[in-house]
Amino acid sequence: MAIKLPGLGEDRNIPLLGVTLVAALSVVLAVVNMVTARSNTQLIGDVRERQQTINQGIQLSPLNVQLSQLIGTLAFQSGDSDLRAVLERYGVTVGEGQTPPGGDAPKP
Repeated sequence: MAIKLPGLGEDRNIPLLGVTLVAALSVVLAVVNMVTARSNTQLIGDVRERQQTINQGIQLSPLNVQLSQLIGTLAFQSGDSDLRAVLERYGVTVGEGQTPPGGDAPKP
């Protein structure tokens, strides 16, 4: 069976199977497009949440530095070994003979 297209003359027939395959392919591609668009929307939401977390971390970074300096000064002045151990666990070293951050030399 063939479909006769107007304006192409009697000798131009398109097989029905070909038209059906093209229509089915169009439907499949439309479904794939919808699924991809939905997935893309979810990924964009995830990226926005991560970016917000990064931005909040950047805003809190100066506060973290000040807090570390205050804890370091306290550990240095009081000689608290537990507090020093906590600082050293996170890479902050408080050593003897150093001037504490933001403070004067230790008192004997």
